[in-house]
Formats: sequence, structure tokens, C-alpha cells
Amino acid sequence: MTSEKNEKLFVDSLKKMMDETEVQTDPHVRMRLRAARFRALEAVEVVVPWYARFPRWATAGSLVTAVALVLTLSLWNYQEQNNISSGQVEDLELLTNQEQLELYKDLDFYRWLESSDHTG
Repeated sequence: MTSEKNEKLFVDSLKKMMDETEVQTDPHVRMRLRAARFRALEAVEVVVPWYARFPRWATAGSLVTAVALVLTLSLWNYQEQNNISSGQVEDLELLTNQEQLELYKDLDFYRWLESSDHTG
């Protein structure tokens, strides 16, 4: 019960001090404080749109998810467009192999050899 008494005494002394301060305060300052109080009360009454009611982490998470989805789809589409056909890979292998180039230089000779009869 002592804590309740102490609390009541504290509240009463605080009220008394506030009342005295209000009487001693300049009327112009009181008017500005009252106007600020009314502005604060009006700001509380302003209706917040539905999208602003979501917690910030939820909207940030949605944004991150959307960015990840767009990035994934764009990379997937990029890989499909840049696939090299197997014919191109074989041509590249032929051009980079020196032994195969030697064969193609003498291709006419090998065709002649194949077409002629050398059974002596």
C-alpha cells in the first residue's frame, strides 16, 4: 500500500507543478503548445492507406522476392537464347585441331585415292 500512496503523492505533486507552470507560462507559448497538441491529435485521426499498414519487413520481403524472381527468369531466358548448337561445337573442334586441318588441306588427294582403283 505504500507504493500506491507514493504513486498517488507523486501524481498529485506532478499535477500541482504542471498547473503552476501553466499559470506562469507566457500566453503566446501556451497558444503554440495547444496548437501543437491539436495538430498531433489530428495526425492520429488521419486514415492510413491499406498498403502502408503492412509491416516494413513484409513489404521489403516482397520486394526482394520480386527482384529474385525477375533475376531468375531473365537468367533462365538468357541461357536458352545463348545455347550453342552441336553442329557449331563440332565445327569449332575441327577448326581448332591442327591434325584435322592437315586432312582438309589434302582432301582432294584422299578423294582421288578413294575413287581410283589401285589393285595392281
